[in-house]
Amino acid sequence: MKKKIVYAAILAIVAVSVISGCLWSAKDKYTDEQEEEQIILYVMHNKQEAPETYHKLAEAFHQKYPYITVQYEVPTDFDLELQKRMNRGDTPDIYTATAAQANAGLLLDLSKQEFLSRMRPVHYDTVTRPGEYFFPMGYSGAGIICNETVLDEYNLDLPETLEDLEKIHSILSEESVYTFALGFKDLWTAHFCFRPAYYAVYADQPEWNTLRRDGKVSFSSTPEWKTVVDVVKNYVYAFGNKDTAFERGYMDACNMLALNRAAMLVQGSWAAAKIEDYNSNTRLRMVPLPISNDPDEGKINYYCDYSLSVSADTAHPREAMLYLDFLASEEAAEIYVKNTGSFSGFIGAPVPDNTIAKDIQTYVDAGKYIDNPSDGWPPYFYINAERILAEYMFGGRDYDNMTKALDSAWNLRTEEP
Repeated sequence: MKKKIVYAAILAIVAVSVISGCLWSAKDKYTDEQEEEQIILYVMHNKQEAPETYHKLAEAFHQKYPYITVQYEVPTDFDLELQKRMNRGDTPDIYTATAAQANAGLLLDLSKQEFLSRMRPVHYDTVTRPGEYFFPMGYSGAGIICNETVLDEYNLDLPETLEDLEKIHSILSEESVYTFALGFKDLWTAHFCFRPAYYAVYADQPEWNTLRRDGKVSFSSTPEWKTVVDVVKNYVYAFGNKDTAFERGYMDACNMLALNRAAMLVQGSWAAAKIEDYNSNTRLRMVPLPISNDPDEGKINYYCDYSLSVSADTAHPREAMLYLDFLASEEAAEIYVKNTGSFSGFIGAPVPDNTIAKDIQTYVDAGKYIDNPSDGWPPYFYINAERILAEYMFGGRDYDNMTKALDSAWNLRTEEP
């Protein structure tokens, strides 16, 4: 009888350790029997660029842990496919998650995992549950990707001011070359155009989101928001291929730059890999999106653009933590940087060997950058804001109507669990 009681107690301890997600480490040892069991970890994300990178990471991990196979899934419509998977109880073990999913208790807390100490810290101030839920895999810069080949052909310098953009447009428009490539068929690219201009608000008011939550500021009372939206509307959209903007998507816009049909693209640095896939001879640079005629005001947008989280429903929490532990290594960081040309979240990772990365690093080293302020927006507001901003850009709202709509959307916030 005593043996049965002891055995039951041991089983209870093991069960608690697995369920908690906090009482065990990625470094835990495995028995020979566990190592012989073949396990598949499913990882889903939305990074379309450099897909071979993730196969190489999975293979390097498999070499260390032959009983674990990592399979990446990169659906075209990530949000829809993830929701479908969740609805049928087939959530990936690891996936790119949101603050809303963390707040809903759908993710495991990573805060007691040692590997986070090797990564750049990242958090979302819209997460209301105590803990850390996001593994900062990759960082990127956002601004203007410039085709230096086109600019040099017409003796044009990299733009630093709004006047520079006007000069570039006046010359290229005579040569049937677009100043900006637009791929608004993928509507997220239209929303994204605003992000590199957010520093007009946040560079001098980094606590703007907190002040907005406290009711001390509003969109209507912050005149810098007019700078943000007018730069995008009157320069990026007005100087781009408006005639075909909604017929072309993200890939098409990248291709326009690669084929020298456009000089610039407002996008994240990850797009460089796609552009170079189309034309390896393209010479690319990155500069901030100007918001004035003062070149010293320019700031790059530099932030964690690729994070991974572990599903609270995973049947393999230990193996998932082992994989994140591997990703938080020098070996994984080198694979990631070499193959994506993007920055790794690993502290001490090498700077990517391309001109865009070096341009970004120059701004980061000089302290002339901001992170992604919209990460601090309430999740429900983010979707509404993208739509409202786009409506202003396309002439569907005037400025006063836009700011009132943004304030109303923010004020609809309800307390999250």
